[in-house]
Amino acid sequence: MPREGTRSATGHSKPRVFPVVDTAPAVKRTTKPKVAAPKKEKPAPAAKAAKPAGVTKKKAPKKESAVAKKVKATVKKVADKKNEKADKAEKTEKAVVEKAEKEVKPKTAPKKKEAAAAK
Repeated sequence: MPREGTRSATGHSKPRVFPVVDTAPAVKRTTKPKVAAPKKEKPAPAAKAAKPAGVTKKKAPKKESAVAKKVKATVKKVADKKNEKADKAEKTEKAVVEKAEKEVKPKTAPKKKEAAAAK
């Protein structure tokens, strides 16, 4: 019967193996420079392979995920709103310019009366 407190009592009775550290000096190896081999020209691309005979499956077009659709829709809405704001700004700007032009233009009728009174 084994003594209490030994390794065999725990179920791990394999002998312990301690690694031996190698203390020998490292061997330095010198590397010789490799001679560059002459480059070979790449062969011309071969003709396309023949199409397989018989029934072949066509690849289905990729479906957009629901998230991608939602993102695209949101981007489009934002772009439309931005365009609407720009259009409104242009319209108000044009209205202001037209109003200013109407105020600046002198009326031609009073000039004729002044010319008749001068004679």
